[in-house]
Amino acid sequence: MDCRRVFPFLILTLTAGAWTLLAQSDGMPSVRTESAPAGTVPSPAQPWWANRGHWNFGGQLSFVIENPIPHDITHIKLLMAEPQVGFVVKDFDVRHFPLRRFEVLGEGVFGNAVHPGGRITGGALLLRFEGLSRGRFLPFAEAGGGVQNTTLASRARELDGDVQFTPQGGVGLQYFFRPQRALVFEYSFIHMSNADLQMPNLGWNGSMLTVGFRWLRRPAPGASPGEALKH
Repeated sequence: MDCRRVFPFLILTLTAGAWTLLAQSDGMPSVRTESAPAGTVPSPAQPWWANRGHWNFGGQLSFVIENPIPHDITHIKLLMAEPQVGFVVKDFDVRHFPLRRFEVLGEGVFGNAVHPGGRITGGALLLRFEGLSRGRFLPFAEAGGGVQNTTLASRARELDGDVQFTPQGGVGLQYFFRPQRALVFEYSFIHMSNADLQMPNLGWNGSMLTVGFRWLRRPAPGASPGEALKH
C-alpha cells in the first residue's frame, strides 16, 4: 500500500473526527467542581488544564513521510518516540483573549527510518501557544526546531552528513479525558537539512502526524486558578 496516499486520508479522517468531537463537546463541563462543607466558602473551580507550578511532562509517537515539496527522491518515512518536558511561561486569564497559555517544550527524539533505513537521535525545543478551550478540548499551535544525529544520509540522497537540523511547525488538539490528563493529536510540517555544513545538501520536507499524552501536575487543594502557577 502506498503510504503517500494513505497519509493524507488519515489526516482528513482525524481532522473530521476532531471537529465531530468538538461539536459534541458543547455543554460538557470544562472545569472540575468541588463541593465544600456546610458553612464554608467553596473554593474556585479548577480548569481541567490547570497546572501546579511551571513543569509538566508528556510523550508522543510520530510518523513522518517525505512530501514532494520540492522533491521526493528517496520516499523517506520516519517513526519516532519523543519524551517531553514542558515549562509553562505564562497563563493568560484575560476574558476573550485568544491565548490560554504560552509554554516551552523540550523533547528528545529517538527513532528509525522505516524507509530507507537509518537511525535518528537528538532533541528539539518548541514554543507552544494554547488557544481558548471548548469543553474538554484545548487547541494549540507550536513552532521550533531541533538538532539530530542520524545515519540516514548514507541511504538517502537528500541528506549529507550525520548532523541535521529540523525546523518545524504545526497545529494540534488536546483532549482532557481526566483533569490534568490529556491525549494530544497534532499535524506538523518538518524540514531536515544540514544548513550547508556539507554539500550539496538538498534537504527534504515532510508531514508529521503525532499522537501523545500530557501529564500536568494537579493544583493544591483549595488553590484558585490564578494561583496555580505560584505553588
